[in-house]
Amino acid sequence: MTLLATEKVTGGSMKTIDKALFLLDFFLPDTPEWRLSDLARAAGMDKVTVMRILKSLAMKGIVEQHPETKKYRLGTAVLRLARIREACFPVVAVLHPVLEWLAAETGETTHACLFSGSSMTTIAIAEPNRATRVFVDPAQPLPVYATASGLSYLAHARDAVVEETLARLTLRAYSGHTPVDMGTVRASLKVVQERGYAISSRTFEEDTTGIAAPVFDWHGNVLATIAAACVASRLTKEVEARIVAAVRQAAADATRAMGGDVTRTSGKRQQEMNA
Repeated sequence: MTLLATEKVTGGSMKTIDKALFLLDFFLPDTPEWRLSDLARAAGMDKVTVMRILKSLAMKGIVEQHPETKKYRLGTAVLRLARIREACFPVVAVLHPVLEWLAAETGETTHACLFSGSSMTTIAIAEPNRATRVFVDPAQPLPVYATASGLSYLAHARDAVVEETLARLTLRAYSGHTPVDMGTVRASLKVVQERGYAISSRTFEEDTTGIAAPVFDWHGNVLATIAAACVASRLTKEVEARIVAAVRQAAADATRAMGGDVTRTSGKRQQEMNA
């Protein structure tokens, strides 16, 4: 009986769920509020459908409507879900000391990210004690193909996740160094997988070089990423090598802290070994 009910929901409502999640992706730091008509136009959906979805989301507190401007914004239920997530799976609390160590060791801004559909979400940040440093906005999604964190995650993710993610990407240039063709992205993923870490220089911001490594769970699956966001103009080969070593050490420490085993491979590599 439960199985039949699940099948019915999945078959009949999945498209509506996808549309709702699609609309939520438009709520960003630059566009935190939307008028109904503007959101419908941006999403390429009819106004009646968008209104119906927003009303359903508002009933659950996922979004809310300003009583005067009538604009929609994210609701308090998002905060409640975030608190539940962190209380049950305290990723931030576990990773933050590792980030603090890494920031002190490298003298650069460090951050941890989780995969979120087609981008990476920053969940924790530590800043170095120096005036000139990279600012990492925790509310800004990081494109998987244009950042070290994204490349590091995808390079160690399961094949199905990689292919599904790449299939829905729209590549656009954030700088003059951003990869804008899928062949280049796939080649980068292969290099990152072989190295075990990612370096992405000036692909997202002009004077920023990201260096990232994956964090694994106890099954050997990639769980998160640890990265240093470095001021690109002050990196020498020697400094870059030192930061790479520190990032890889931090990722290994984070893996142990999350209950993972650094001697195990990612889910993708484990499958290849067992094939």
